[in-house]
Amino acid sequence: MDTLVRTSKDNSVTQDMDFTKSAPSLHTLPEEILSYLFSFLRTPSILSCTSTCRYLRKVLDDSSALQYVIELEAQKMVEVTAPDAMTSPAERLEILRSQMCSWRAFKPTIVNQFVQPGGEVSMSFGHLSTWDDHPQIAQIRTLDSGLSESQSYKRWDADGYPMPKDTPFRVHSVCMDPSQDLFAFVALEPNHMAEISSRIYLETISTSEPHPLAASEILMSFKPHISANCQFDQTKMKLKIWGDRIVLLSICDEYSCPARIQIWNWQEKQDFKCVYREKEPYDKVDDCCFVNRDHLIVSSRMTGRLPCRLSIFSFFDLGKPPVRVAECILPFQPEGTFLRHSPFVTISPDIRRSMAPQDTRFYPDAKNQLIALNIDGPPSFVFIIDTDKLLTTCQSGIHTEGQTRVLPWKEWGPNCSRCIVDPVPNSLYVLRLEVAGGRAVHATPNDACTSYSLRTYDFNKYRISRAAASKDFRGRIVTEPSTFKHRSFDEDIVTSLPYMVVVDEEPIETAANMIDVTFDDENIMIIKACKSHLFEYAMLRYHTEFGEG
Repeated sequence: MDTLVRTSKDNSVTQDMDFTKSAPSLHTLPEEILSYLFSFLRTPSILSCTSTCRYLRKVLDDSSALQYVIELEAQKMVEVTAPDAMTSPAERLEILRSQMCSWRAFKPTIVNQFVQPGGEVSMSFGHLSTWDDHPQIAQIRTLDSGLSESQSYKRWDADGYPMPKDTPFRVHSVCMDPSQDLFAFVALEPNHMAEISSRIYLETISTSEPHPLAASEILMSFKPHISANCQFDQTKMKLKIWGDRIVLLSICDEYSCPARIQIWNWQEKQDFKCVYREKEPYDKVDDCCFVNRDHLIVSSRMTGRLPCRLSIFSFFDLGKPPVRVAECILPFQPEGTFLRHSPFVTISPDIRRSMAPQDTRFYPDAKNQLIALNIDGPPSFVFIIDTDKLLTTCQSGIHTEGQTRVLPWKEWGPNCSRCIVDPVPNSLYVLRLEVAGGRAVHATPNDACTSYSLRTYDFNKYRISRAAASKDFRGRIVTEPSTFKHRSFDEDIVTSLPYMVVVDEEPIETAANMIDVTFDDENIMIIKACKSHLFEYAMLRYHTEFGEG
């Protein structure tokens, strides 16, 4: 009996050992299955797995789908395609790499020129928006639409907007988001209660009808003034959109009247909004911009000899006032500041369905973007700030709940920013630099300021490393810290954010001052003054067709 039992156990052990020897491993799985399994991992995990042996590395080398996922994350981009898109991962990978290469050997060509009113200019999702405050006119132009001239743009005139009789009405700011077919504008209407009523109207760009996703056609707000010296025409408004969030910044020229921030979720029906107002009017607020869906940056100048600062607000719960989580101090006191940042792309289902199956477009990931803090001069200069690094710095270290962190320049500035200065300093030209995602475009004046050169910057580490290894890269890579000295500064400004820069060899001739430059994923727009309330726009295409170098 013992012998039978022992033999039975031995057979069982032998069977188990045979099963273990024949058990499948990663090396025995087909490449198609491995590629599918790896697609559920993030890029660092994919690279770690495929670096363990030649077979797994071959799986990555043979899979366009995996390479495409890695390329998207490395470039910090997101794709936008039609629901019935016919392009394969290999085709999308080629398009993405081609767009990356186009910035290495920058040679834009003019593809269109036209004249329309100027003022505030923004460019997003293949649309150009301009807003001229004095005649109260906005125009939205569809770029490369293939439509006739009469169909390619839309004119919006505030004077023709129906309003109640005898009601003073003035539009103070407009904002568009073509990816959501959203056009928003804010109007102020003083009433008899010593208050100013702010109304934000939400319409579609395509039809000028109330937006179907809006919980209410109009967002209402009242701004009571605490100073009798504040006049109606001294109030300025700035409107910004980020997906389902809208922020309204109210600024008054009267120092005794503090700025006010109001934030809505325009797609949800609610009786409340997120409101913030300084308790003491001790600073001069200039501008604001979204950093992500729940964070806002506000630039302001302090009164007296106190320096400029960037305040970071958090508003996870719109039912409560925004919380100022950090104040980032800058080591100077400028004449004025304004912020530029990437437009956030939120593709609505209707927009996506209207795309052609062969269309594939790439936009910066909203979680990784730059902001440009423009400083009015003379001399004028710009700080390019990496918001991902900035938020990480503000959230690191010891922090007491409910208290605002105050970060001196040396704790955040050198590692999170890079100062860009015109190569030809002058007292007449105000530097204009536009950012989108990890890139920036800058029009710099030449010696006599009769012509300008386009400079393109890229702050993405992956694209910088690929450019350094490329034979066709025609620019310069800057990794060393740079020092900016100025007599009005208490200390030298040191910044060290790595970047690469490419200069277009063909100068832009102009008899007038360069007004502005803006760009999106495919085009750069050069804006020059030509006559009263009209500006000349030159659209340049910078994508090229050559492949990976």
